[in-house]
Amino acid sequence: MTATLLKGRRLARRLRSRIAADIRDLRSHAGRTVTIAAVLVGDDQGALNYARAQSRTCDSTGIGYRLVQLPGDCRMLDVVEAIDQLNLAAEITGIILLTPVPPQLNQTALQWRIAPHKDLEGVSPGNMGHLLADSGEFFTPPTPAAAMALLDSLDLELSGRQAVVVGHSAIVGKPLAMRLLNRRCTVTIAHKHTGDLASLTSKADILCVAVGKPGLIVGHHVKKGAVVLDIGTTYVGKTVLGDCDPDSVGSKAGWLTPVPGGVGPLTTVMLMRNACRALARQLG
Repeated sequence: MTATLLKGRRLARRLRSRIAADIRDLRSHAGRTVTIAAVLVGDDQGALNYARAQSRTCDSTGIGYRLVQLPGDCRMLDVVEAIDQLNLAAEITGIILLTPVPPQLNQTALQWRIAPHKDLEGVSPGNMGHLLADSGEFFTPPTPAAAMALLDSLDLELSGRQAVVVGHSAIVGKPLAMRLLNRRCTVTIAHKHTGDLASLTSKADILCVAVGKPGLIVGHHVKKGAVVLDIGTTYVGKTVLGDCDPDSVGSKAGWLTPVPGGVGPLTTVMLMRNACRALARQLG
């Protein structure tokens, strides 16, 4: 492998320390602390594991964390009422909906029910609209924010670069593409219906892959010296695999995020940063 591994843990530690300092300042000057409410419907093990990881990170930064758990057979109205109560609760700074939700519920409608100023995952139409307008008054979903933080750590000039985002989900691919576009990259979005993927990705100075298909990207997909952000995560037993073949991609890329250890360690930290910014904005 000739690529430099772009690891997220060191940057995550540095950002966590900065967030903790900001939290202390807010508590000292405004007498308020940041509290996140996580809504969990049912007992999905993956969502529970994510909640535990969030809680640990909150503890390390001085952020309060409240898990609001509802039974898996509850009605849509029950979840809506729980979210509405959290929207109105002055002590709650931000809200997240842990996914997946049970099949009888409309996940998108529930995410959109969260008040934009408390929408820490940045998925409500209000936040997406501000992202599109590049107004600065929005919360970027944590995973795209983590990817951008890693890019910024390289201190590269992004303006004019060719960027390809493989994957067009509402919480990763689309907002990441928009963040890159707002930084004046020339952006192409590819997905499962794209023909001849390599003809696009092999021209990319910045290649971001967020599909969840191990080994999708191999050496011939990559421009020599490119920055490759592998955002895909697929669990095979206890092993976590990314979307890139690390050996062949690592022989072509200039930088490559490992999986695990690349974008992942920063994702929860970005959620905490959104929570800190949410309180600052709510205080005016």
